[in-house]
Amino acid sequence: MRTRAELALNVLGTAQEMLLENIKDLTLEETLAAAGGYRSVLGILKHTASWSYVYHSYAFDEEPTHLNTLAWPRGLRDTVETSQEYVDEIVEWLKESFDLWKISVGLMADETFDEPRPLHWGELRPLFDIIVLNAAHWTYHAGELNEILAIVRGEAWTYTEEVEENHISTAGHRVVAEWMTDEHRKAYEEHLARRDKELHG
Repeated sequence: MRTRAELALNVLGTAQEMLLENIKDLTLEETLAAAGGYRSVLGILKHTASWSYVYHSYAFDEEPTHLNTLAWPRGLRDTVETSQEYVDEIVEWLKESFDLWKISVGLMADETFDEPRPLHWGELRPLFDIIVLNAAHWTYHAGELNEILAIVRGEAWTYTEEVEENHISTAGHRVVAEWMTDEHRKAYEEHLARRDKELHG
């Protein structure tokens, strides 16, 4: 049977993997994009990383650090830095927050996961609940990144994973899964082309 630390690390690891998978091939242009909205990919990365540090600090530090006093890369800025070097620093800062969580959680004995710990808005919750809350925050923004990047890249669903977007033709925008062979992809495209013709004429 797994320990509670192992279960907590699994929750954090799954959320981390989901977020990192969405940003592994980012270009600078994509990182600065907001897909017509007001939250850029870079802004989401900064937000996710900073609150990851805050949640961690309140859960584990005797004197917690709040958002405005974090050790932000290049300081807490009023004007965004739009260089690849700055983006790389933010991504590394985010990854370091993941490592910080995993190290701290890995050191916890099972009985400590029920201990009440503070959150930055003043509430006390069991440590395990805060870990889940933090992992959910990572996952929430992984989904937000996924949607923005899908819009910026003009990507529809992955082949064979489509939902019924019959009112929107996704021809030419579907994503090929890594496991698909050229033969499999071609056969599926032919099937979808016939369906699209029936639906859209």
